[in-house]
Amino acid sequence: MLETQITPYGTETPEQLMDKFYQAGNEMLLTLRNYITSPDKRKKSRTWGAIEAAKMVGVSAPTFRKLLESDNEVPGIIIEENENGRKIKKYTLTAINNLREKAKTRYKRPKGSKPLTIAISNLKGGVGKTETAVDLGKKIAIEGLRSLLLDFDAQGTATLISSGLIPDLELRYEDTITNTLISDPNNIKNIVLKTHFDGFDIIPANLAIQDCDLILPNDKENNNDRLGSPFLRLAESLKIIKNQYDVILIDCGPNLGLLTLNAIIACDGMIIPIPPSMNDYSSFIMYTATLRNMFRELSNKKLDYLRILLSKHNSSNEALQMENMMREQFGRYILSNHMCETVEVSKAANEIGTIYDVSKPRGSREAYRRALQHLDDVNMEIINNFKDIWKSQVKVLTTLGETVNG
Repeated sequence: MLETQITPYGTETPEQLMDKFYQAGNEMLLTLRNYITSPDKRKKSRTWGAIEAAKMVGVSAPTFRKLLESDNEVPGIIIEENENGRKIKKYTLTAINNLREKAKTRYKRPKGSKPLTIAISNLKGGVGKTETAVDLGKKIAIEGLRSLLLDFDAQGTATLISSGLIPDLELRYEDTITNTLISDPNNIKNIVLKTHFDGFDIIPANLAIQDCDLILPNDKENNNDRLGSPFLRLAESLKIIKNQYDVILIDCGPNLGLLTLNAIIACDGMIIPIPPSMNDYSSFIMYTATLRNMFRELSNKKLDYLRILLSKHNSSNEALQMENMMREQFGRYILSNHMCETVEVSKAANEIGTIYDVSKPRGSREAYRRALQHLDDVNMEIINNFKDIWKSQVKVLTTLGETVNG
């Protein structure tokens, strides 16, 4: 047998090397997180000034001042120093939601409508699923609604940028969805984490959730006799908590394992992010064949919502040509607005967050404003779609009631 020599390009101990990379990488993540979130070592809610806060509450500046004068104990108001050292009031989302309640301007999902569960899915990685899920969850909360994000990707990126927790250092096996799906549906009540955004909660993930894709298909370990089909575990678990929220978002991994299948079976709708490039387009076409076969098996499955989001759009001629082709092909199923690829998004990500975490720009104010506007346009289009669905649900109930009573 020929002996092989390891060249300087390889390693004789790949296991030990990967372990060193893992340990050193987690330590670096922890150091960076602690630096970014110092001195408290936890993510803080961003704040808004009085003019922005009044606009978010939905009242004029004089009315906003009267709201504050009528109650000196509004939770969530903090005092910050501006560039000149002057102390000024700033408003967290908690304060803004409290003021919305006082002013009776907070949007409430109509009575009789149902919470929406939306799977954000694509077989291809790197298309913007996590950014879409986290930003949409935060914007839903900014609008005064209640959102829950389920991180179904073992990489735990949504967990990191939503909570600031280092998934494999600061979360235990029991903190993830794993036990809920494998052994105890009621456990879902114990794993919801509040974030620094009022109204935006998460169910976190780390490498432990890989066990779901290994154990759920195994009849000897998946508790089939007690809990029923492994494909329906998420749908059954969500029944326990879904009425606490207006929208439940699921950040699916780039695969079709049991976790993703559970998400698609449990969802009322899907958002599929696709960058306008030939590689991403061809990958999506393959995904549609898989989804077609899956929905064929789920003969009664309907989707209240299905939209394609053009993500990571760089506005190049090639991207614009691909966008035109896709819009012609998929028509109304493509969102009118697209998600731009901007430096501001990368800057926010490097600070373990998104643009919605940024109170003031790190660079050009105009670049920040444009990036935020693009993000708002996409997310408000989706949120307004959700509001239309809720109105339709109430209308159907009203019509049914009139028919029965008539």
